[in-house]
Amino acid sequence: MKNLILAVVFVMVTALLGSVAWASEPTKDDAKALVKEAVAYAKENGREKFFTEVRNPNGKFHFKEGTKKGLYIFVYDEKGVVLAHGVRLELTGRNRWNDKDPDGKYWIREWTDLVHKSGSGWIAYKEFNPADKNQIMDKSSFVELLDGMVIGCGIYAK
Repeated sequence: MKNLILAVVFVMVTALLGSVAWASEPTKDDAKALVKEAVAYAKENGREKFFTEVRNPNGKFHFKEGTKKGLYIFVYDEKGVVLAHGVRLELTGRNRWNDKDPDGKYWIREWTDLVHKSGSGWIAYKEFNPADKNQIMDKSSFVELLDGMVIGCGIYAK
């Protein structure tokens, strides 16, 4: 009987830990919600304070392992210049308009076209995952246009 109870407890703990690990994976809803939060913050606080918050390693829109499910905000202008990036600070000021993913997709051009047509939406492409800089992964990003800024957040396929 004791072994049966231990087996049941083991199965329950394993199931619980598995569901916690699964729940910690970011979803499209999480990414979209973070973009909406970032847009509201930018509207309320202005561009410079918003950019500072995105770039700040302790900011609410900057990548932090194990928090906010590893999500971060990126901000581009409508010509592909990085205005702020929540993980790759070295990209600030760089024009990525002509950057292509490994499949030859000009994803920045595509999301700029998308936000001009619809105001916001999803785009799929391939990009380095900041949690594993040596691995290029499929990524889906939600992007929204605000005052000449393309504000986005993406999730990586597992």
